[in-house]
Amino acid sequence: MLRYTPIMMAANVVNALCVVVGILHLVDDPFPLVLWGLAVCAFAVRGTQVWYANRERPPRRTVSSRGLWRTTYQAALLGGLWGVLPAIWYPELDQGGHILIGTLVTGMICCGAFALATIPSAGTAYVLALVTGSLVGLLRTDVSHAGVIAVLLLAYAITVTYAVFGTGKLFVEHFEAETALKHNGEVIQLLLNEFEENGSDWLFELDAHLRIVSCSPRFLDVVTEHTGDLTGRRFGELLAPAGEKSLFAALSSGKAFRDLLVEAEGPLGARWWSITAGPLLDANGAVSGWRGVGSDVTDAKLAKDRIVWMATTDQLTGLPNRTHFRDCAERAIERCRKGGLTIGIASLDLDGFKQVNDTLGHAAGDELLARIALRLHDFAREGVTIGRLGGDEFGVLLECECDADTMISLLGEIVTTISAPIAIGDSTVSVGGTAGLALPRSADEDIDRLMSNADTALYAAKVEQRGSVALFSEAMQKAADEKRGLAEELKLAVEAGQMELHYQPIVDASTMRAVAAEALLRWRHPRRGLLSPDVFIGIAESTGQIGRIGAWVLSQACRDAASWPEDVSVAVNVSPAQLVTNGTSEIVRTALAESGLAAKRLEIEITEAVFVRHGTQAEEFMRDMNAMGVRIALDDFGTGYSSLGYITRFPVSKLKIDRSFVSGGAAIKERNAIISAVVGIARSLNMITTAEGVESAGELAWVRNLGCTQVQGFQVARPMPAAAFADFLKSHAATPGIPKRPMPAIA
Repeated sequence: MLRYTPIMMAANVVNALCVVVGILHLVDDPFPLVLWGLAVCAFAVRGTQVWYANRERPPRRTVSSRGLWRTTYQAALLGGLWGVLPAIWYPELDQGGHILIGTLVTGMICCGAFALATIPSAGTAYVLALVTGSLVGLLRTDVSHAGVIAVLLLAYAITVTYAVFGTGKLFVEHFEAETALKHNGEVIQLLLNEFEENGSDWLFELDAHLRIVSCSPRFLDVVTEHTGDLTGRRFGELLAPAGEKSLFAALSSGKAFRDLLVEAEGPLGARWWSITAGPLLDANGAVSGWRGVGSDVTDAKLAKDRIVWMATTDQLTGLPNRTHFRDCAERAIERCRKGGLTIGIASLDLDGFKQVNDTLGHAAGDELLARIALRLHDFAREGVTIGRLGGDEFGVLLECECDADTMISLLGEIVTTISAPIAIGDSTVSVGGTAGLALPRSADEDIDRLMSNADTALYAAKVEQRGSVALFSEAMQKAADEKRGLAEELKLAVEAGQMELHYQPIVDASTMRAVAAEALLRWRHPRRGLLSPDVFIGIAESTGQIGRIGAWVLSQACRDAASWPEDVSVAVNVSPAQLVTNGTSEIVRTALAESGLAAKRLEIEITEAVFVRHGTQAEEFMRDMNAMGVRIALDDFGTGYSSLGYITRFPVSKLKIDRSFVSGGAAIKERNAIISAVVGIARSLNMITTAEGVESAGELAWVRNLGCTQVQGFQVARPMPAAAFADFLKSHAATPGIPKRPMPAIA
């Protein structure tokens, strides 16, 4: 309204002068008309002065209610000034004067209302004041159509007033929208400036040929090898071939896309960009270009790749871990089901790895695994995936157009390669490998079944021949199932009274009198009959039942021996696995206390393997036995890890010469030398020697002449139940001497 003030005031002055000049000669007294004209001009001059005084002031941001009402009052005053004109002079004028006044009033109502429409109260007050004066003039005249004209004037005034309010509302809405749009534009511009100056993202626009039309300065920083303007360059030239292909595929759809990961080329290596873009359409709806935003996500991509690598890779060897290996195998099985390829899964286990861990330490074991993994990496190629399943076990996934023989041949090469000696520190170690291979037997066979079959074949190969490769068969599965069944039945064997001890006499070599008996465990199975330890001891050790069974053997052997003559001892084998369970010393102490057997009559037989596998536990156990008075015998001496350090460091009282040196297949000269050496060592250390496996009179005479202290074997007697051994002791107590023929087996 203030902007229109000069024009409005000028129009009022011009209109007032026109009226005064036009009707001055028609009125009876011109002086009042002149005063009226001067009043209108004075009002206009005052309004112009106010406008002029405020034109240098900044635009108003707010208007008070008082200011609005003052403006309304001034508008009413101006309308009243113009309403005085028809109210006073309209009755005195002729027809020409009526036309002049009517035209002027009509124009002033319309123009004034329009000028004041932004303030509806002011516009309404102006119109009402002017219309009121006009109606008064009409009612005072005697024009024949005055009533009709008054009605038309009122309708006109109402319409104009309604338009004033409508125009005012539209103005407010437009003003508010324009203000909000301007504010939003300023905010967007600020955000855009902040985004381009400080953000890691960048903006770009491409034409229909994927050439860069414009881009933000940040993009120039990202593409550091281009110091000039990028306008006109094809966007794909900045990407690696694979990234360009991915971007072209996304753009070819003609649809917007988000977070497309593309590889870009950079001076320091590959970079990764995340692209989000949308198409620009022309008037016909065709794609005329693209506009989007991109960001360099190389660090996030590398971090994500590192996390994925850690989740799918064995950290020590760099090979796929068990989870990743399974995933690869599952995908290979799906491809195999679609036809064309043969799949095989193998379990590869190292032989002798535990010995390296026990003798050289876990650090050496880790280094050994890493070195073997390097050799395995050489075999990993298209169709061959090798992963570490855990410990010293590896998985081999074979996917090729070949048969089982070709796969077995490749696995044999792998076993040969990893079996070559490896230098670790100051030591050179050699570990072999054994593998089991499984092939799908049906289309619905899953990965779990294949890996289980491969493990079954592996265990069968270890039993049959270490260092070999075995192909899974139904016979292996049957044997494994029987083994699992025995393991379940073994849990109840002791409580069911199915376990029993047999005793094999040990005699003095010179007098042939029984001085001891070795307790040998037997399992009287309800379906399979009498089973020897070779069938079930390994199962007991692997399933953790050896501790319970071993405790029963010690207890029963001590109870049986307590009824023998006091000069006859009992020898009990203790498995290396029993020493790991701890508490074995307490079991021995309890067995002696409950049976009343003297500690000196109990002999514990251990193998040399316990020194390698469980050195600390073995030393502690042997010292406990020595403190109790229990004797220690070293069983199978000479077949394992024989070392003079063991028999000089630990309290060993007897060396048992293995049967392979007594009745084995080696040349008599070699066996003679070995036995003589062992006897000489034992004699110098004041130890007893027992020759095992004496099966003929000749062997008996031979070991006796070599100086063996004691003899054990079929030539003396076969293993027999406890009751039969008691009878044996009675029948041979008074008839010492060398038997002339083997004693019959006693059932």
